[in-house]
Order: sequence, then structure tokens, then C-alpha cells
Amino acid sequence: MPFELIWEPRGVYRRYFGDVTIVERRQSFDRICADPRFDDLRYSITDYRNVESYEITDQATEEIAALHIAPLRTNPNIIIAAVVSDERIIASIRHFISLGFTTRPYRIFATVEEARRWVSDNGSA
Repeated sequence: MPFELIWEPRGVYRRYFGDVTIVERRQSFDRICADPRFDDLRYSITDYRNVESYEITDQATEEIAALHIAPLRTNPNIIIAAVVSDERIIASIRHFISLGFTTRPYRIFATVEEARRWVSDNGSA
């Protein structure tokens, strides 16, 4: 799997690396939502900095965005941060946000430190 999940006291840090497919993105999402710690999450930080290739389609982005509806109703306290510099991934995240399936804050950062500061400043760390 080209991802790892690191569970933290109030959140999860997901790191993608190498070649990431749509199926693997979905698997990482499913693992987070199925974990018993999900209900206690206050933040999610996804780090895309070590991605070499990232499979993107508008249809997959829209499907994954729609899949966030139920989990975020179950736990409406999660804020989402992405650490990324790849313009294609940034465009995909912006598309995801524009769909409006999640009203929770979702921000893009250049570094993990900036993402963690934002999470902390928003009372989620």
C-alpha cells in the first residue's frame, strides 16, 4: 500500500507515497472511517509530498467527496488539512471542496508544521 495511517491522540496523519491509485485512496478513507477511533477524531492531516504519481479523475473525486457525507454526520468535529505542492493534486482537492459535500474546514498547506499549527489553532490538536 502506498499509504500509512498514523493515529494520534485526537487525529490521524495519513501519508501517501509512490504511485497512488484511486482504489488505494478509497482504501485509506475506508480504513479511517471503519476504525473504532474515528468517532474521537478532531482532525485529519494528509501528506502528499512523497507522491510520485496520483491517479485523478473528476468522477473519482466526486465519489470520494460524496462518501464523506455520512462519516462527517457521524463525527461532525473533524477538520481536514492537506500538505501538498503538486498542482494537479491541489486542483483535485479544490474540486473536492467546491462540491460542498463537507462544510467542515479543509485547508491546503505547504508543510506539515503549517498544517499542525492550523489544527492546533482551531482547537483540534
